[in-house]
Amino acid sequence: MKLITDFKSDWHELLKSVMTYKWDMDTSGLDKDIPVHYFNAQQRRIPARPRQISIADIFACPPEHQAGWNSLQQKITQGQDLSPHLSKFIDDVGKTDLMLSDWGVYHLHLGTKLKGRYTNRTGPLLFARVTGDSFYAISVYTHDDWTDAEIVEAIHRNWPESIACWALQGMQPVEKLTSEQRKALREKRYNSFVQVKDGTTYAPVGGGYMFSGHSIFAITEMDKEHDFLECLERLIPDLMPKLLPELEKRGYSDASDIRVSLVLTDLAYFAHFTEYGIATELQKRHPGPWRDVVSKNAQDLR
Repeated sequence: MKLITDFKSDWHELLKSVMTYKWDMDTSGLDKDIPVHYFNAQQRRIPARPRQISIADIFACPPEHQAGWNSLQQKITQGQDLSPHLSKFIDDVGKTDLMLSDWGVYHLHLGTKLKGRYTNRTGPLLFARVTGDSFYAISVYTHDDWTDAEIVEAIHRNWPESIACWALQGMQPVEKLTSEQRKALREKRYNSFVQVKDGTTYAPVGGGYMFSGHSIFAITEMDKEHDFLECLERLIPDLMPKLLPELEKRGYSDASDIRVSLVLTDLAYFAHFTEYGIATELQKRHPGPWRDVVSKNAQDLR
């Protein structure tokens, strides 16, 4: 008996289907590192769910954009989709967001009218840190403020507990970087620390980025899931004695290779014996950052 499995490829196809059919991204040229592109695209989106808004002490919104800010606040608290306010580049599979990967800060447009799938673009942009339940509104900035250290300073001063895990103990940079120096480092894809006024030093709050521009988060999540899928594949040979009688009823003979594919539902990982129409549960679904993966209905596994 020869078992043919490639759970990694099966998983890649699931991720690709999310990018194509749920996020409407052009994945036609995507043939490798699919999880990296998936996690990069997923990190740049804000899942729709109600959040509590906290406003920084430096927050200021230009009067001409107050209506846009009022509308956005309502959407945030009601848990509406904020994608229309994000960059149009979230639909481009090759684009990255260096400020997000560096500092964990999103930028949102304050337009009030939809033009296609997006609100009208605004020069001033709202910078915000977003977590599962909270929306931390820092202030409204211009397109030239991507590397202004006051952004991290404001997060530290107003919500230090939200970034405490990134604070470095007993380590400080030799000198503080200027905005221009930080911009030059980002353009070359070099990660850097930020020291705020009270001396606290932070590693990249957004997790940092690779030379490709993709977030380190995307790389590590891909590696972790690949390791997990390899473990699942190794479970299958031990399950075969129990499954063999049912496979034989459905036409299996000892000389046949058996193709086993990965199938995900909302509840579990399944090994699906493709040619014989049966499946067995391998592992309950664990919470993960790619939970938006398209799941097949359990009916499909019977």
